Amino acid sequence: MKERVIIDCDTGIDDALALVLALSRPELDIVGITTVAGNVDVENTTRNTCNVVHLLGRDDIRIAKGEPKPLEREPLRASGVHGVTGLRGYTFDSDWKENLLDIHAVEFMKRLLEESDEKTTIIAIGPVTNVAKLLIEHPEVKDRIRRIVFMGTSYHCGNPTPVSTFNVLVDPEAFRKVIFSGVEFVACPLEVTKTATIEPDEVERLDAMGTPVARFAASIIRGYGITKIGADEKIDTANEEVISENRLKAAKESNEVTMHDPATIAYVIDPSLFTTAKYYCDVECKGELTTGFTLIDKNDYYKKEDDERNLTLMESIDRPRFIDLFLDSVRRYG
Repeated sequence: MKERVIIDCDTGIDDALALVLALSRPELDIVGITTVAGNVDVENTTRNTCNVVHLLGRDDIRIAKGEPKPLEREPLRASGVHGVTGLRGYTFDSDWKENLLDIHAVEFMKRLLEESDEKTTIIAIGPVTNVAKLLIEHPEVKDRIRRIVFMGTSYHCGNPTPVSTFNVLVDPEAFRKVIFSGVEFVACPLEVTKTATIEPDEVERLDAMGTPVARFAASIIRGYGITKIGADEKIDTANEEVISENRLKAAKESNEVTMHDPATIAYVIDPSLFTTAKYYCDVECKGELTTGFTLIDKNDYYKKEDDERNLTLMESIDRPRFIDLFLDSVRRYG
């Protein structure tokens, strides 16, 4: 049986790859896609989402634009990683907006949840601002959400800061609202996604498929990361994550591309690719150095009962099977 899904995204490069994975899969019934500010501003994340969905031949999927900024903060972007438009390495000939609705993402989510007796999974691969607003403004729909599957959290490392992941750092107040909402919450943390890499030879295999979707995926993978910032690329440092010399040096020493968002989608398609465990989780919203840090009680310090453990955490991924799943998904567009 297909799983009924809403995808909430801030379409930069790995979100686009996640859509490539998701939209070809018979395991998923994707009833809508919503966009949010994150990797780049919401105008660009929305345009990218519409164009990618059209490229994938899925104009049947409706899209709604969501929040332009976090609940309580100014926006934080990652243009250095994704490019100023969000899809460095690829330019669409024209913009497609035929399936973009004239309704806010939060209201669209509400309608989708209310129109079916079947519970719906929300896959959030950007900051959870839209999801938090949904739960704040329409708490009556909470019981219609099967679970929220999120890309983010970490328990001993971070990106772009030493302790926080981008999707939490952008809007930690929204994350706190969602993690304590009572809705089942599953997270794909940085410790897992940093092992969900695609190697250069696997990108070559993508390119060799020769289809428009395969060429698109290979092109944006090659444009992914702070080492790929072009000489002619003008990135406004206001509201941008910090790219330090040490961070740039570390990035230059690695030739891997991390598939954060596709790994999160893969969990919903095939959870047997992952191991998981359940923990208590909170988030730091006011730290001078630690804002966005997700406190995950791995050692059971707080001795929480099972019903107080509010986070199902992915702890490992079978990388070879994950890459096979991704490549198979791209082939399906051929």
